Amino acid sequence: MKVTVLGSGTSAGVPTLGCRCAVCTSTNPKNKRMRASLYIEDAGQRFLIDCGPDFRTQAITNGIHDIDFVLLTHTHSDHIAGLDDLRAFNMIHKHPIAIYGQQQALEDLRHRFAYCFSPPSPGSYVPELDLQPINGMTEIRGVEVRTVPAMHGTLPLIGFRFNKFAYLTDVSQLPEESFALLGGLDVLILNALRHRPHPGHMSLSEATTAAKRIGARQTWFTHMCHDLEHEATNATLPPEIQLSYDGLTFEV
Repeated sequence: MKVTVLGSGTSAGVPTLGCRCAVCTSTNPKNKRMRASLYIEDAGQRFLIDCGPDFRTQAITNGIHDIDFVLLTHTHSDHIAGLDDLRAFNMIHKHPIAIYGQQQALEDLRHRFAYCFSPPSPGSYVPELDLQPINGMTEIRGVEVRTVPAMHGTLPLIGFRFNKFAYLTDVSQLPEESFALLGGLDVLILNALRHRPHPGHMSLSEATTAAKRIGARQTWFTHMCHDLEHEATNATLPPEIQLSYDGLTFEV
C-alpha cells in the first residue's frame, strides 16, 4: 500500500486568507497546507479518503490520473467540496464512482449534491456518484477496510484502518472501542489542530497523548492550522510522532 498525503491542513488551509502570521507568510513548503485528504494505491486500486475543495490542484500536483472509489470520514465542506471534480474520472470509467460513508453522511451528501441525483439536463456535465454505506469490516475491490468510530464535537464520524495503517481526522474524542481497534499499527495519521483546546478537534497535546496510547511505530499529525509551524513543532515532538505535510508519501 502506497499512501500520499494530498493535504494536511484544516478547513481554512494554510496560508489562511487575510492572515500575515509567521506560518502563513513562511517560505517553507511544509507550512503550505491544503485541505486534508489522502490518496492510496493498493490491490490495483486508486482511491481517496475525503475529497475537499483543493482536490483538483492536489490531483494535478501529485499526478493523479484516475480514482476508483472514495471513502468519506464525514460531510463537512472541507472534506467533500471537491466531489464535483470526480466527473472527469466518470469520463474515464464510463460508470459512476462509488462513494463509501456512514448512512447519515450519504443522506446528507444526496441532499447537498442533489443535482447529481436528479434527472440530467441536456448537455449537463455532473459527477455520477454511487453512494454505498460502510460500517465495520468490509472488502472493497480487493482492499480490506475497517471503519473506526470517533466523535467530531457532537458529530459522529469514521476513520479507517487498512491492516497496519489507520487514518483518523477531525477527531475530538475516540471511544474506548476505537482504541481497541487500533492496536498493532505500523503507521497512524491523526489530527492535531493547534496548541489550544478546541471543542471539535484534538489539540497537539491531546493528539500526542492519544498517539502514545495507540502506540503505532510512526504517527503523522494532520488537519493542522497556522498555529503550528512545521519545524518548530516537530522539534518538540518525539521522532516517532511528527507533523505530516502535503506531498508526504510512504508505503505500509
